[in-house]
Amino acid sequence: AVGYQNYPDNAIDEFIRLAAKNGIDVFRIFDSLNWVPQLEESIQRVRDNGKVAEAAMAYTGDILDTNRTKYNLKYYVDLARELQAAGAHIIGIKDMSGILKPQAAYALISELKNHLDVPIHLHTHDTTGNGIFLYSEAIRAGVDVVDVATSALAGTTSQPSMQSLYYALSNNQRQPDLDIQKAEKLDEYWAGIRPYYEGFG
Repeated sequence: AVGYQNYPDNAIDEFIRLAAKNGIDVFRIFDSLNWVPQLEESIQRVRDNGKVAEAAMAYTGDILDTNRTKYNLKYYVDLARELQAAGAHIIGIKDMSGILKPQAAYALISELKNHLDVPIHLHTHDTTGNGIFLYSEAIRAGVDVVDVATSALAGTTSQPSMQSLYYALSNNQRQPDLDIQKAEKLDEYWAGIRPYYEGFG
C-alpha cells in the first residue's frame, strides 16, 4: 500500500497492526523527501508487531557529480546511519527513476557496507536500460538484495529481468540459486498474459 501523503499516527498504527496480522512480514517504509522523523513512527510500530522494517532512501541526483553538493555520498551514508539508529532492520535504496549509475551504485553500496550492520536492498526501474549492469556492480560491491521481474514483464519502467541477471552472473559465486528451467516455464505463462494488458502500458 502506498500513500503519498502524511497520515495520523493512529491510522499508521492500525494499518501496520492489521497488515501484520493478515500476513505481511516485511514493510518497506519511505518518505519521498527522506525526512527521517516521518519514518520513525512506522519503523517502531513494525518492530512492535514483530515484523521486519525496511527503511528506504529515495535516491536522487548523482553522487559521482562533484558539482552536486547536497545529494552526495556523505548525505546517503549519514541518512542510512540515521535509519539504522531509528531501528531499521534493512536499508533500502529506492532508485525509482532509474538514474543510479552503475559506478555510483558500486561507490554507494561499498561505502554503506563499511558503515552499516544491516542488509542493503537495492530497488531500481530499468527505464534507462542500465539495470543489469547496475545490479552487477551493486552485487560486486556486496548488496544483499535486488528486485527483479520475470523477463516477459521486465525492462523499461519495470525491474530488470530475473533471467538476464541469472545469466549475467554465470560463473559468479553470487549467481542466484534459481531453477532457470522452471523460471523460463513461468515466464512463458506471463508472455501469454501480457498482450491482454497492452492498453495499460
